[in-house]
Amino acid sequence: MRRVRAWLLWGVGVLAVATTLKAFDHRGPLVPGWLAYLVLSGVCAGLMWLAWRSVARDGFDRGLAAALIAAFALRLGVGIAMLQLLPVYGYDTRHQQAGYFFPDAYERDLDAQMLAASDRPLLTALTDRTVSDQYGGLLFISATVYRLLSPEVSHPLLIVLLAATVSSLGVLFTWGFSGMIAGHRAAALAAWLVALYPDSILLGASQMREPFVATGLALALYGYARLRLGAPRPGVAAIGLGTFVGMLISPPYGLLIAGAVFLAWIWEGWADSRRTAWALGLLAVGALAALALTIRAWASISSAPEGSLLNLFSWWLSSGARYQLYVLERGSGMVQALFQRTPEWAHMPMATAYGLLRPFLPAALTEPAAPLAQTIQIFRSLGWVSLLPFLIYAPFAAFRRSDRGSLPAFLVLLVWGTAILASYRAGGDDWDNVRYRTVFLVAQVALASWAWARARRSGSPWLGRIGVLVGGIMLLFLQWYAGRYFGTPRLELWGTLGAVGVFLLLWLAGSLLLDRSRRRRLTSHTPGV
Repeated sequence: MRRVRAWLLWGVGVLAVATTLKAFDHRGPLVPGWLAYLVLSGVCAGLMWLAWRSVARDGFDRGLAAALIAAFALRLGVGIAMLQLLPVYGYDTRHQQAGYFFPDAYERDLDAQMLAASDRPLLTALTDRTVSDQYGGLLFISATVYRLLSPEVSHPLLIVLLAATVSSLGVLFTWGFSGMIAGHRAAALAAWLVALYPDSILLGASQMREPFVATGLALALYGYARLRLGAPRPGVAAIGLGTFVGMLISPPYGLLIAGAVFLAWIWEGWADSRRTAWALGLLAVGALAALALTIRAWASISSAPEGSLLNLFSWWLSSGARYQLYVLERGSGMVQALFQRTPEWAHMPMATAYGLLRPFLPAALTEPAAPLAQTIQIFRSLGWVSLLPFLIYAPFAAFRRSDRGSLPAFLVLLVWGTAILASYRAGGDDWDNVRYRTVFLVAQVALASWAWARARRSGSPWLGRIGVLVGGIMLLFLQWYAGRYFGTPRLELWGTLGAVGVFLLLWLAGSLLLDRSRRRRLTSHTPGV
């Protein structure tokens, strides 16, 4: 009876999703469009069921189910809302007037619709390079969906449904990975962080590559966690599938996924295990395939230099960094003021540090923008600011003498290494930089939830103190931005930076005094021998 009820609920959910999507999509005839949504909703429901059976092996977890449903509903709801609201309240650009938040999504989706309606083989998406998708993986998937379900009428919400589903699966794999390294409570926190993280919602509600790659990484890390706990077959299968998803959508990210698992393996000392040595060979094959596809894709760019792989990577990294530095200087008054008074060699490190704060909450609260755009930017900024205290606290907790070879210590290197790389490559850009960083959300929230559990278990006050530090710095910069845009009294930029330095010193001194007082109090209550 319970199984029948479960299947009934799945069926009702599929019908509800298909009917809701068609109700907001007025393109084409009613019945064919509804059938297209119904078929894809059934496929997506099947993917969720398979993932649930794989991860929630010990029974039904209501909290995890609630996080999964919330993640899917938010992403699908935002995707529907963008299609309706952007043509009315968005900017006067082609992509927003068509209901697409990201220009990349608009261009790729148009190419997919044209390919689906043509008589060309779908595999040309993977062989013929286009401006909208230099790797071709998501273009191939989108065109396949359109050709099979709706070749004559474009229904953009079909790909939104697929992206929302795949993005929501990241909740399951993050929950499984975090639970194996930090416990059940930390896993619940990590699942909800992924479900509610604003940039993950926004990307999962769009026809973008990042939801697919982020879930591929989450699946691979979940597989690694199972592998290290003595389940080699399902672990290797999950690692392989996650790497394949990343490689299909974006070979460079496929290479990073394989590399992250390999380095974690080495870091924790599992490479000497005979039982799992064969898996290391399979991982190396996947990494080599991803590397070959990456070189092929980058070498096809007209401006790419000839030469070794090192030259190609150096060009990819430095060309984007120089361009974003130019864009950042032209677009930010604060950055212009800083660059005018600092040597040129310091500009790139400063831009990278600034990129680590983006999206910057004080700027989002004060910079003039359309109401819809500003609301989205504020929520995006709140998401990153909320994670920062945990991610700043984590290195101090993870790199204690007894924990230096642990998985949390490796996650510290992965999280901050990829964040710095993204900030260097894309500077202070609010979109490319943040999109690159959001791919590694599973590592970020797993580390944040572990840091929360560690601080809670040890009674450490430093996590709360770092939260106060981040909040105080945000308030100091808020007065500068408010003065710039609203004319309120403010310190000059260098005065604001000086105030931040003074606040940091006072915060550190106060924290050390509180620690000293705490130690005295504990010592005074210790009974004599």
